[in-house]
Amino acid sequence: MTQGNKTNLLGHIRPIHLTTALALYLAGAGLARYLGARLDYIDLGLGALWLGSLFLAVFLLGDYFGISFESSFFPVAEVNPISEPQKESRSSHGLLFGALAFYSAAGILTILSGLRGMITPGVAVLMVSLFGLSTSVIVPGLNTKYSGIGEFIVSICLVIIPPALAFFIQYGELHRFLSFSFFPLFPLHLALILTLRLRSYAEDFRLDRKTIMVRLGWVKGLFLHNMLILSAFVLFGVAMLFGLPIRIVGPVFFTLVPAGYLIWIYTGVEYGAPVRWPLIIFLALTVFFMPLYLIAFTAWIF
Repeated sequence: MTQGNKTNLLGHIRPIHLTTALALYLAGAGLARYLGARLDYIDLGLGALWLGSLFLAVFLLGDYFGISFESSFFPVAEVNPISEPQKESRSSHGLLFGALAFYSAAGILTILSGLRGMITPGVAVLMVSLFGLSTSVIVPGLNTKYSGIGEFIVSICLVIIPPALAFFIQYGELHRFLSFSFFPLFPLHLALILTLRLRSYAEDFRLDRKTIMVRLGWVKGLFLHNMLILSAFVLFGVAMLFGLPIRIVGPVFFTLVPAGYLIWIYTGVEYGAPVRWPLIIFLALTVFFMPLYLIAFTAWIF
């Protein structure tokens, strides 16, 4: 396989976004363990496989339709809306057959999970919600991707539902620590998505894609990005006030250093400073994944 094909494959499977969902899934299971649940690792594995299969199917089918679920951090060949010549191409057939294969795998895993009795009403609601929301982003005609709420739907699918799914599978019911631990990650991930939207702002504006960044304008979009990051740490502080142990949430405040630097860079961009994309992307990933790692680590270790 050539280097270009490898890079294109990484673009299609979106390892950063897939890692986000699976890491949050494991973090949700870790929180259930922290609260005293006895983990069933077979159920945990089935849920992770189902989650991975569904997201891979959505990623591939979205690229086939030319409406990607979310932008890739890796260079990938330009995806345009499907046309008759493209439908007949080998690459587009590969995307379609790959998506169908992963959807089939997710269906089989759903049946196996049902036979094991792990699909409770709460788990079923989460699975159906994830399938419906993720599909709404990529299906032509619904236009949720470029409706101004597409970024919110993507973050809900990647950040809110996966840890809740793992937690319900293992713990069996809702606990206030679940929302206290993971809801603050939602604005951090939304800020990460806005960074991707800023990187593609010129193209989105030219093609009249109504992303939230295009609707707001890049200046207001940067302001929203900075406010989202600050609001996340406010929510972490509120979580501590409402009883979330400091051993879980306390370490995330070390992320204020790269978060403050990223906000400072974006403030400079508003006044004409050059955009240093490698540094910005690195900081954006750090600001999101460092709190996620620290929460998951403390939940699994203590």
